[in-house]
Amino acid sequence: MKNQRNRLGRLLAVLTMLALLASACGSSDSSGDDSSASDDDSSSETETTTDDSSGEDTTDDASEDDGAMAELEPVSLNVGYIDTSINGGGLIAIAEELGLWEKYNLDLNLIPFTNGPTQITAMQSGDIDVGYIGGGAIWLPASGQATILVTSEASVGERIIASAESGATDMEGLRGLKVGVPEGGSGEMILALALDKAGMSMDDIEPVVLDPPNIVTAFVSGSVDAAAIFQPLAGQILTAKEDSEILAQNTDFPDVSFLGAWVASNPAVEEKPEALTRFLMAYADANDFRVENFEETLEISSAFTGVPMDSTRAQGEVSEWYSSDDILARDQDGTTATLFEGFEAVFVTTGRMEAVNPADSFINFDLWADAMAARQ
Repeated sequence: MKNQRNRLGRLLAVLTMLALLASACGSSDSSGDDSSASDDDSSSETETTTDDSSGEDTTDDASEDDGAMAELEPVSLNVGYIDTSINGGGLIAIAEELGLWEKYNLDLNLIPFTNGPTQITAMQSGDIDVGYIGGGAIWLPASGQATILVTSEASVGERIIASAESGATDMEGLRGLKVGVPEGGSGEMILALALDKAGMSMDDIEPVVLDPPNIVTAFVSGSVDAAAIFQPLAGQILTAKEDSEILAQNTDFPDVSFLGAWVASNPAVEEKPEALTRFLMAYADANDFRVENFEETLEISSAFTGVPMDSTRAQGEVSEWYSSDDILARDQDGTTATLFEGFEAVFVTTGRMEAVNPADSFINFDLWADAMAARQ
């Protein structure tokens, strides 16, 4: 009964948004210039273009959508993001640059984090409703600790890097050495895969658990012999110590997709479906912008996160993004479920999970479908 009530509540929220969109568009068509002139905030920024053949003025459809959303009550969310990530902070930066929070009448409290697992912890304590996590933290929602809303990217940016001083030129060379690794993140994931491929385990090395940015500091200072880390931090290490050796990377494991995602707390999914739908509408707009405007995305992300442009570019180049329509199609044809369940199998191998759970037990496909329908 609870799930049925949630579906009904979610459906009513989406129908309300669609009705307001239709109402605003109809009002715009019937009221002419007077109605647009009465809204100083939106009309001052709206440009009209003239069709040379007809002489008629046409108004961008987006302005009508903006007016419709303005009729909705503002909704609030606490949103976390990884502050060094083009897929976390970079996506937030695009949304702010495009004014998408205002477009969808969202009142967001944006909170930076350094990794995914700490965001899941913050969700469980009620501090945030939504957040971005990289592939290495997917085991957390997959084990029921949060709910995936939408796939963000497939990444090939994870690296295991050894310092020249360590003498290691392959994974076997890491035996007994100190390896900096973020707990529960994609660095841990690539390390576990590479060790297993070499016939080794965590017991054969000395893992040094550190926050991702601190791994860079520890590596450069010589406190650790190697690092299991992701872009752009991997790029920072290689820039600071150019004689370092890359021992393993994602492309060594072509059958495993490192999927990042935007996730929500389980209570937020239950209690705030309309707010999450509007957030996903904004996300869809920002996502399509980055797919279509790579160079501008790099500039916006770098300016917002403070990550140098070369490191931001390195991260962008190892992130595969899908258009919002493609994400919906992949959700509907089963591709998304297959990829995440395949990813879960790796977490089972590494001991993070006991068994592979059905994707629909931790991915809410309906909210993304609702957002895409309301966005049309």
